Amino acid sequence: MNQLKRIILINSGKVDFYELLLDGNIHFIGTQGTGKSTILRAILFFYNADARKLGISKEKEPFSEYYFPYADSYIVYEVSQESRNFCVWLYKKQNRLCFRFVDGPYERHLFIDKLQARSENQVIENANKQGYKVYRPIYNFSEYRDIIYGA
Repeated sequence: MNQLKRIILINSGKVDFYELLLDGNIHFIGTQGTGKSTILRAILFFYNADARKLGISKEKEPFSEYYFPYADSYIVYEVSQESRNFCVWLYKKQNRLCFRFVDGPYERHLFIDKLQARSENQVIENANKQGYKVYRPIYNFSEYRDIIYGA
């Protein structure tokens, strides 16, 4: 069974960098505008991969615009599967949301160089140097869900 272990936002959702370890019961508390809904919607997107089912009102920016305003805006999900970890890397490519699976645990240096997010090609190159395979881009949300849920 796949278990979401960590979520990382890079240049996403109005933050430069945010990392949340999901290793037990998590409680979100805080005043309005501190990012509780932002992180919850990013987690929900991992499970349903449907931007229309995130509770975002029509008056607000769409999911893909809010979370991915730049070419180097990423959401990285670290997933535990039995005895191994892998990452789901979500970003926008050619104005479409794109999933890529990285066969290895999350390591900050793969995605960030000092304080600057790496480009798509740099991430792939760094992952390959670490011995992690980076799989082909997936643009189809149902194909992504089939992979995550083992269909």
